[in-house]
Amino acid sequence: MNQVIEQLYDMEAQAGEMMEHASISKQKLQEQKKQQMEEINLGIAAELEGRISILRAQLEEQAKENICQLVEQNQQQMDLLDAEYRDNLTTYAQEIVRKITEI
Repeated sequence: MNQVIEQLYDMEAQAGEMMEHASISKQKLQEQKKQQMEEINLGIAAELEGRISILRAQLEEQAKENICQLVEQNQQQMDLLDAEYRDNLTTYAQEIVRKITEI
């Protein structure tokens, strides 16, 4: 009977050691998982920052191009108005004088 009790005690001790080992292994795995998640998050953050930088640069370049196009279009319109004014200055002046004298 004592032998059976000793075997049960040994089995209980082994089971306790196994549970302790399992707990330690579980804790190590959780720490590894946490470390991996932190590394993944850092990688994602770095990748997003890189993409944002690329998009920001593209938007800035596109804005510069749009501004240049607007400046060019405005300059062309100003040149056209200036040419029309120079070509029709006499006509405009005569029309103004005519309207003034009609009243």
